[in-house]
Amino acid sequence: MTWQVAGLGRKVHQEQLESGLPDDLAAEFHSLSQWAYGLADRYGSRVTVRLVDAASIEGFFKSLFRRLHRYPAFVVGGRTYVGSDFSRVDHLISESLTTQRADS
Repeated sequence: MTWQVAGLGRKVHQEQLESGLPDDLAAEFHSLSQWAYGLADRYGSRVTVRLVDAASIEGFFKSLFRRLHRYPAFVVGGRTYVGSDFSRVDHLISESLTTQRADS
């Protein structure tokens, strides 16, 4: 797997600050950003992150297809987790990497 963070740069942070998000959503966005940036330290180049805005056309269809009604939502190796417990997402990533290693 390769490492990339799509859309989690300084520009996105600035847009979020300017959008006047409510405090709880701003805090959730900050937590998500911090977790995503830490993925490189934990998994290096073995992980690819793709951020899809749920309000975009692509996000709408992906949500519809995967029957996601709450966010943030994560899909790792075909398995879905909805929520903000990033340790559970880390667990899904670790399991997926272990499965990939075993299949190789």
